[in-house]
Amino acid sequence: MPELKVVNIKDVKGERRDPPRMSWVLVSEKTVGAQNLAMGVNETYPGGMVPEHKHDKEEEVMFFLAGRGTFVTEDREIPLEPGVCIYNPPGKLHKIINTGDEILRFVWIYSPPLASHRK
Repeated sequence: MPELKVVNIKDVKGERRDPPRMSWVLVSEKTVGAQNLAMGVNETYPGGMVPEHKHDKEEEVMFFLAGRGTFVTEDREIPLEPGVCIYNPPGKLHKIINTGDEILRFVWIYSPPLASHRK
């Protein structure tokens, strides 16, 4: 039977991405042996963005903790601020733009995990 695992973000090496942003993978098969989901934190810097992309098989949830931005889909622009939660189904193009003057910080969850989160 799997056992309880505890992960502290200060003990996880962040992955720098371009355009400039950081992502910490806290829960995945690689970090704790999770089989059905992955979870982490993203920080997108002022003026930065998560470029347009889609996930063919994965559901994604994003919960925004700090900053201001816009979540852009093919037909919607959703203002982002602390407390906003977005569910993005598989196959939907989306991007996230930091429109504020501070870091846009959010928690992300994928189910099933992305291939990069697996061993």
